Amino acid sequence: MLKEFLFDVCSNHFVSGFEHINGNILKKYFEPYTDSSEKDKVGSYIFKQDGTNGKSIMMAAHIDEIGLMVTKILDNGFLSFTSVGGINPASLVAQDVTVYGKENVFGVIGIKPPHVTAEAERKKALKLKDLYIDTGYSKEKLEKLVRVGDIATINREPVSLQGSVVSAKALDDRACVAVMLETAKELRKLSHKSTIYYAATAQEETGYRGSTTASYKINPDIAIVLDVDFGKAPGMPPEICELGKGPIVAFGGRLNHKLTKKFIEVCKSYNYPMQYEATPGKTGTDTEAVQINREGVPCILLSIPLRYMHTSVETIDIKDVEITGKAIARFINELDNSDLEEILCF
Repeated sequence: MLKEFLFDVCSNHFVSGFEHINGNILKKYFEPYTDSSEKDKVGSYIFKQDGTNGKSIMMAAHIDEIGLMVTKILDNGFLSFTSVGGINPASLVAQDVTVYGKENVFGVIGIKPPHVTAEAERKKALKLKDLYIDTGYSKEKLEKLVRVGDIATINREPVSLQGSVVSAKALDDRACVAVMLETAKELRKLSHKSTIYYAATAQEETGYRGSTTASYKINPDIAIVLDVDFGKAPGMPPEICELGKGPIVAFGGRLNHKLTKKFIEVCKSYNYPMQYEATPGKTGTDTEAVQINREGVPCILLSIPLRYMHTSVETIDIKDVEITGKAIARFINELDNSDLEEILCF
């Protein structure tokens, strides 16, 4: 089911700021395991499993993805564009895209052939301003279909590689939305006394905006923030974590030390593999907003290793998703049967 969910959600777009378009996909998968759902005014989707002890735990994983936005309609059916979120322009060359205008418009992003490109120019890094979407339409026709501000995404079907490794666009951070789904499924089997909120947050790629409003609305006692982290591949630093070896547990001053220790103890008790990362300052995740919500929320940060971040071929091992979801469910179950106030006391 996790693979089905990932392939479904990654085949559709949730460009940052436009998450409202495909929300029914999330409802389809989460509603069988949760008691209620809502969408907040920023565009985050919040699913809730009711509890009995008056405590609340928020899980947060952003649903939005990087994308493109039209900035100008040019002659001969070309579109200039900018990025929504961080994109390496080199990853856009020779890609085909869909522009979401009044109608969906197909296009391609090309560059000059090497035959007519000077050697000095070939050595320069590409810039977004040098790239264009070619739709094949006339300017007059295109102006009837597309306007400045319309978004576009790369066309990429999810694929299975060897074993449980898969590749798709927007696995950052839908891999962790899948972790929340796995946790919701597991908690239907286990007892849980706390009320659990699963927040598929909006606009993380453009500044943690959805997690800011969702955490304010929920006001949880603790939060489990989920995101992807760099996965080991040729050319990456040696300390980078590997696919298939479990979640990456972050240590840092912005994360609650006792909660982190408790999660590690649970993983060891149930033989769930895990990896570690030092995060001395900014995490680059929704933790930045959730931790300082209202009077402060104790957080832990767990990550899924992912290769080729912010490209259309992001790659993960589904085993990491399954392990992390199951480990979090056990963690929540253990917290429910512990003195949470004692754990949170410095």
